[in-house]
Amino acid sequence: MLNFTYNGRRYEGWTEQDALGAGVPPETIAAAKQDVRRRAVSAECRRRIYAAASAEAQMNMATAAAITSAKAEADRTEDDKTVLDGVHLALAWVADMRAAFEALAADPDADFMSDAAWPALPPEIPPLIERF
Repeated sequence: MLNFTYNGRRYEGWTEQDALGAGVPPETIAAAKQDVRRRAVSAECRRRIYAAASAEAQMNMATAAAITSAKAEADRTEDDKTVLDGVHLALAWVADMRAAFEALAADPDADFMSDAAWPALPPEIPPLIERF
């Protein structure tokens, strides 16, 4: 179902055929279809990120990174360095996921439900997540 604004009015839950029949321009319909795709790809991206690390794990990782970052480098333990390196790697993966989201959302033919369409979670990250 499509939602869009046309001629100053908001339309909710329309089919493409109904919109065309009502005289809605094809470019308005195309934009509405793109919005539907973006929301679906965004939801899949979010699902994959949260499947790797829950909101609680992400908050705990961020807290650990903040506490460790506040220490002078000379005072950081090897474990501190491992946590910081892991958090940096996890953040890079999230950035890669967001870039993949943009590419997948823009390509109407891309299969965004396919595992191959998304960046693989680096193997170093799950053991770090399990700590939190």
